[in-house]
Amino acid sequence: MAFNFLQFAVPHGKGLIRFSDIIFDQLSIPQLLIYSTLVAIMFVALIVHVVLTALFIKGLLGWIADKTAPSKLLNDPYQNVTVFPIIGSLAMSASVFWSPAGFFIPQIAENLQALMLPSLLYFVILWSAGFALEWKVVKVWFATSAKTDKFNFVWLLDAFVFGLVSLAGSGIAATSVNPDISAFAIAGTALSVLIGLAIFVVKLTLLITALIKTKRLYDNPVLPAFFLVVPIACLYGLSLFRVASYFQTFLQINISGTIAFIMSFSYFIAVGWVIFAVFLLGYYFKNYFLKSNYSAPQWGIV
Repeated sequence: MAFNFLQFAVPHGKGLIRFSDIIFDQLSIPQLLIYSTLVAIMFVALIVHVVLTALFIKGLLGWIADKTAPSKLLNDPYQNVTVFPIIGSLAMSASVFWSPAGFFIPQIAENLQALMLPSLLYFVILWSAGFALEWKVVKVWFATSAKTDKFNFVWLLDAFVFGLVSLAGSGIAATSVNPDISAFAIAGTALSVLIGLAIFVVKLTLLITALIKTKRLYDNPVLPAFFLVVPIACLYGLSLFRVASYFQTFLQINISGTIAFIMSFSYFIAVGWVIFAVFLLGYYFKNYFLKSNYSAPQWGIV
């Protein structure tokens, strides 16, 4: 977010903003305070991201080598979806590399087009891992006859991660000037968007149906997971926007109305769901939230 603010607030040449584009001695005092703070935040966040990603990858490799733990998790239909955030985080690493890292390291910004092919290969690896895991998860779900009423909105994590992977792919398609790389990236993105949306719609329908049948909400600690629908809607809206924009340029047809509808509809769903969730969880916010102990699903509200 710090990068995005600077990208649009600071005048610079074509392409992404770099550290050298900010001429600090020509800034007003308010600008100096704001820009310096944002640069510092971005630098610290970049270092934290790189260090933690390296540590977690080391831990992940050790976890995979154990074999017993991954097998146990993947064969549990109620828990196996929690493996997907690994792919989601690594998908976001691509955006971190292109933007904040490129802001501080001129060689990245100057050679961004040369990095599009390695970025595409990285996208293919994440894309393949996502589909492989989803296939495993679906097989376990059907094989164990897992009961839908025992799931909650955390079950949407795979749809969320397919949205993050799609965002990375659409970013490559939007950035690369090589038509073959763009075409390959947009094809993979379109497929991941379609599959991710299908997963999202099916699971959301099953979750809502189960809630209507049981006539009760989940336990308080997991209720904030309701809000996971919001970033999912926005992710797919942006990915579909980029896919549609690509085909508008490639096919040379005017579908601006369709593109506007996609963006408007995705944000309509997001805002509408926030209002619905706030009213639905009114008792939770009034009587539990402020007195509650920390629980991870509360991040869904953020």
